Amino acid sequence: MIEVVEMRQIGFEKWADLYKAYAEFYQVSLSRQQLQTAWTWLDGHETELRGIAALSEGEPKGIVHYRRFLRPLAGEIGIFLDDIFVCPSARRLGVGKALLARLEDIAKIQDCTMIRWMTAEHNHGARNFYDQFGKKTSWITYDHKMSSGNGREKK
Repeated sequence: MIEVVEMRQIGFEKWADLYKAYAEFYQVSLSRQQLQTAWTWLDGHETELRGIAALSEGEPKGIVHYRRFLRPLAGEIGIFLDDIFVCPSARRLGVGKALLARLEDIAKIQDCTMIRWMTAEHNHGARNFYDQFGKKTSWITYDHKMSSGNGREKK
């Protein structure tokens, strides 16, 4: 049986292990400070970022980070799924479905009209799974990198 809980219930270390595995898939290294910052965002009230975790036999096997976003053209609110990760050993066992089902429940409770997310083009396994849950759009994503995250020039 899979149980979905609030992220804080699994604690920092177990969350960090899963999040580091997620980052490794995308070839991103995370410092302890970056992990602490993200955890603070998840566990605090200063940001919209929230998280849920899926437990199987009491152990965390998957995580989701999400936040609400405004949809001005629609006059609606949506949920943006920032990150979803399921341990490779737990894939195809219903963990991802349980996480997305809980996120759908959260979206309904918060009167959100959609859940939106993106993934890497090369992530074919995840894309096959996502095709069962959502519709691929024609939108293209752009990033504009700032000189630093706080708006100040680095010296």
